[in-house]
Amino acid sequence: MSKGSFEFVDITLLKQLEQRLEGREGKEESKVFRICRRCKVRKPLLQFSTDRRNTNGKTSICKKCQIVEYLKYYYANREKVLLTNKRYRDNHRGERTVYFQGYQESHKEHLKVVGQKWYKKNKTRIKEERLKLKVNLNKGR
Repeated sequence: MSKGSFEFVDITLLKQLEQRLEGREGKEESKVFRICRRCKVRKPLLQFSTDRRNTNGKTSICKKCQIVEYLKYYYANREKVLLTNKRYRDNHRGERTVYFQGYQESHKEHLKVVGQKWYKKNKTRIKEERLKLKVNLNKGR
């Protein structure tokens, strides 16, 4: 009768590996979670945006707090933000057109599926809007 592969393993080596793994578990737990500096809640690293400037590559504020911060800024400076966005759109109109045309060409099938799903979801609303448009056009004649 032949011996199984587990019988050739040194028991002391297994104990050393177990100790290393136990040591890693504590370290990995601290690497996997982080405390948000705004809300002071311990959250998984996936809930933090990437930031190469920090040593661990993540921001110190969670994504939810960043969204709240941005919305506060947006509503406090709404005109400034809208003006900046309009200037960018006007200055980069040609580049954006080329980009979107290329995107449409390379993602035809996906866009077709998404469009069909949207149409099915909004079918009644589309019909109502078309009916209103016909009524308004007939009133103008």
